[in-house]
Amino acid sequence: MNILKSRGISPFLKNIISLEKFYLYRPQSCFVKLSKICEDNYLPCQLPNLIQLQNYIYRYKEQLIAENYPEVKQYLTEVVKKTFNSSLNQDELFFIHSQFEKGEVSVLFSSKALIENLIKQSQQQPSFLHIDATYKLIDLGLPLFVISTENINHAFRPICFFISWSESTNQVVLMLTKLKVFMKENFDFELKPEYILTDNSDALISGCKKSFSNKFTHLGCHFHLGKRLREKTQSKELKEKKQLIFFGVKMLKNSPNHEFFRKVWEIIQDYWKENGVCSDFITTFEKEYIKKQVQWHFGAAFSGKSRSNNSLESGNNVLKLFFNRKAQNIKTFLAKMKEFIIEWSAQNKISFPNQVTYKSEIMRAAEERTKEENFVFSEETPDKLYYPRKGVSKELLNTALIALLNRKDIPDTLNELHKGWSYYRIIDVLQNECNCADFYRYNYCKHLLSLQMLDGQLGDPEIKAKGKRGRKPTISKALKM
Repeated sequence: MNILKSRGISPFLKNIISLEKFYLYRPQSCFVKLSKICEDNYLPCQLPNLIQLQNYIYRYKEQLIAENYPEVKQYLTEVVKKTFNSSLNQDELFFIHSQFEKGEVSVLFSSKALIENLIKQSQQQPSFLHIDATYKLIDLGLPLFVISTENINHAFRPICFFISWSESTNQVVLMLTKLKVFMKENFDFELKPEYILTDNSDALISGCKKSFSNKFTHLGCHFHLGKRLREKTQSKELKEKKQLIFFGVKMLKNSPNHEFFRKVWEIIQDYWKENGVCSDFITTFEKEYIKKQVQWHFGAAFSGKSRSNNSLESGNNVLKLFFNRKAQNIKTFLAKMKEFIIEWSAQNKISFPNQVTYKSEIMRAAEERTKEENFVFSEETPDKLYYPRKGVSKELLNTALIALLNRKDIPDTLNELHKGWSYYRIIDVLQNECNCADFYRYNYCKHLLSLQMLDGQLGDPEIKAKGKRGRKPTISKALKM
């Protein structure tokens, strides 16, 4: 039995989508859940393609909104009258934009305290935004866009929220344009982010590009990339190639700049082909993560800027817990959002500390490194120190250091990439920089903190007492290890 007709989705699958409320999910998630139901129950279904499913879900949501339109319009028309004025309290919810027509709803709202998060962040670091859409909070299946930023400790700082009838490019442009105009008119603030971090949503990527005329870097989220690849590599044709795939992704992720990233992709692409990774995966990976105008390597942003949206995901999780992970009607949802905004407009949740707080696990790792003799010094590069990566045997270290000292700016082969960039962390003692993942993420790392402890700047009294000027005894000379 072929349940799916040649055109459109069969009534059987439509009933599943309706009964299981799969319309509350993104089309990709809905597709995965439908696939699992058909597989687990041995249903002989030919599933719709993603475009068919996406179009059906959007039409279904429009129908739901239209059916509830009189009640929704009456309620929203009343509540959105509360717009911004200077006499509002810091934690009062107000509406920046509202629009509702039959089948379509768009509502943008915030508070003064949350809006000021945007200004505070840009005063400390290059300006950046995080944008994501979360589902399953409104019973009509409407996505809630969350625009946020984070402080130097990567703590979630919401800016505003946008209820939309669809996750589309036009809706993203509407949301960002209205926010830009509002910031200029009421806070005399030019919203020109230098970085924008999202998942791999085409609507978010294209919407941001159309909304901002200034030059900015669109960052891709490491978390979503890794999650997607873990799902992909569960398939039969990729399961045995999982280690090869993640090795390649790691090499790409470690790129210090875009030119390096492009060259490494040429190398990794050939490496995957030579080792039997299927061509469909390579083609799709290139389309989704190489050719898009989205950068996800470590060198894409300034040190201290997280390359994942963990802070936004944690904020989304807090929001979902606030609603007990249950979809609400729009009236109840906005009433509870008023409470949520009051809570998140409190002083302790809008603070932007000037000094970064070192993570305890990184401090402990730094203390351990003060007891080891693993830092390496070379007279050829007096401003740099080298620290071997975990798992590298001592027999390889001298050979690897020679390869590192003689490497080109950009590798030509996998062998050059592996030997020249994969054995040592490089610490620039003058610039106080390191090329490890933690430094890119936090603007500090165990290697730099360890050196500060040895210098007597950090650490317990015993470590400080040992600190003295000059090259430390725990730092060995190159090629004499």
